[in-house]
Amino acid sequence: MHLVYIDDSKDKKSVCFSGIMLPVGVWLEAFNFLIETRRKIKASHGIYTRTELHATDWIGGRGNVAPGTVVRTERVKLFNFMLAQIVKLPGVSILNAHGPRASEDELFKRLIQRIENTAKARKSHALVISDEGKNYDFLLRKMRRHNYIPSALGAWADGSSSKNIPAEHLVEDIVYRDSKRSLFIQAADFCAFSLLRFEDPTPKAISMGFDQSFLILEPALLKIAFKADPRKLGIIRA
Repeated sequence: MHLVYIDDSKDKKSVCFSGIMLPVGVWLEAFNFLIETRRKIKASHGIYTRTELHATDWIGGRGNVAPGTVVRTERVKLFNFMLAQIVKLPGVSILNAHGPRASEDELFKRLIQRIENTAKARKSHALVISDEGKNYDFLLRKMRRHNYIPSALGAWADGSSSKNIPAEHLVEDIVYRDSKRSLFIQAADFCAFSLLRFEDPTPKAISMGFDQSFLILEPALLKIAFKADPRKLGIIRA
């Protein structure tokens, strides 16, 4: 059994999703590791351990996160440190998706399909846990009944271009949680924001260097999730 924590990051043009996939047996170890990570940045910079870290506000210099001021250059360093810590989570795999805002639902469906494929390949099942905000239950419920997959070779053995392969390794409906109450969803948010600024860098991101921060995650990226990714990083496209 695996748990997959998903969050998104958006701007006017694009949307990104990141999913942190963990074997359920290492959940407590991973949770304690994230708690220890928060303790480390409290010790080094005074960052409150119970304050939600939301990547957009964090990089933007917003929010009461510490007794004193944490300048943006230090925030970028800590942002990169957090990404490096996520890579160290036991048994972690990170799935990512990027596309235009208009294709948000289709992009989420493709991400869910890759989670299904991964769980199946690992002879496991997966429970998806997502940030609150938008409900995708209708997509998952439909995929359990009608889930037509196009053939990568142009046609299946029976000659059809697509085949109904219901999602059977995703258990329950999606569990929605307030990101303020989940260190794992906050971690997924950091991953998604790093992907957004990697794919759609702003002048500020380039000048401060966090347009390349996504590459810190490379050791944990599930590159097989989308072999056609032109960047060879497994980023799912829509």
